[in-house]
Amino acid sequence: MSPDPIDRRSFLGAAGGALLCTIGGQKVYADQEADVERLASGVTIPPKVEVAENNPGMIKASAVTGNRKEYWIAAEPRRWNIIPANKNGRKRDQMLNQTINKGKTSFDAYAYRPYSPNFGEPLGPATVPGPTLDATVGDTVVVHFRNRCPVPVTMHPHGLFYSNEMDGAYKGYWTDPGGFVQTDQEFTYVWECPEGTQGSWIYHDHGPVDPIPVYKGLFGSIVVRDPNEAPPDREFFIGFHSFVPAATGLRTNFNCVNGRSFTGTTPTFRANIGDVVDFHVYGIDDNFHTFHLHGHRWVDRGGEIVDNRTFGPADSFRIRITEDNPGRWLYHCHVFSHLHDGMSGWYLVE
Repeated sequence: MSPDPIDRRSFLGAAGGALLCTIGGQKVYADQEADVERLASGVTIPPKVEVAENNPGMIKASAVTGNRKEYWIAAEPRRWNIIPANKNGRKRDQMLNQTINKGKTSFDAYAYRPYSPNFGEPLGPATVPGPTLDATVGDTVVVHFRNRCPVPVTMHPHGLFYSNEMDGAYKGYWTDPGGFVQTDQEFTYVWECPEGTQGSWIYHDHGPVDPIPVYKGLFGSIVVRDPNEAPPDREFFIGFHSFVPAATGLRTNFNCVNGRSFTGTTPTFRANIGDVVDFHVYGIDDNFHTFHLHGHRWVDRGGEIVDNRTFGPADSFRIRITEDNPGRWLYHCHVFSHLHDGMSGWYLVE
């Protein structure tokens, strides 16, 4: 008996080339836009979340010890252009000095936005990545989170210490309210920074339709500073990630740095000779990447001198250099398909 026919999408999914994830029993393919609201509608509201929704006063924020670092952050939809045109109306890759031909580059993103206390006024636009959360060892980070997206989303931290209720992660039947923040609802996260949490970390959505909101832009940086270490003169936060068609509805994948793609559009970083410079680097997609900084080298973990570090999904690290080499330098991912598809930028040293 002949086998059942296999269509193109089934073949790619079986080969691992197109199946991105499964949400609520529904398959999501990387090359086809996902209906996020439909996916969310198929996820049952967890019991604890439903009880808290009917009894809003029952959720009490964890006690805060030590110095309090407080943030008000909303997750909001916004229009995002991955490759804005230059002043001449052209989309150019400055590294190769050529026109970028990627078709449409704008889509409906989700992004984190900082607000003044009690969500009084926005402190800036919603951005990809979201605002950096800055703390010092001994601090307690308090994040008042409001969801303005059309699906449940959350904030989940890496590197910090927190109780089970403050995880910000969807866990099916056992999900706490912080792991399923519904549209127009709020939740207050409390995360601690004891000794041992110093470093460069990330936060991101970890709700019931994860990873689609992450691919739509819901991620950002956390830095926990060592009080015994002198601060840098300059520091830069660099996220290597992808915008995939499942999240954007665009015809192709985009390899990005901080929400933008191709040199001249991605962030340009600047420093002066003699500056102590920190690069906080992380990855937040399904790929492995490398961080390569032309003309520079640093001491890696274990004391080895390197100029190219490999990292994987949700890895994060810091590089510290004392600047001694002037010029126009490239920083980029050294996976060549990522580099030549836009994962690069300028580092200018005066």
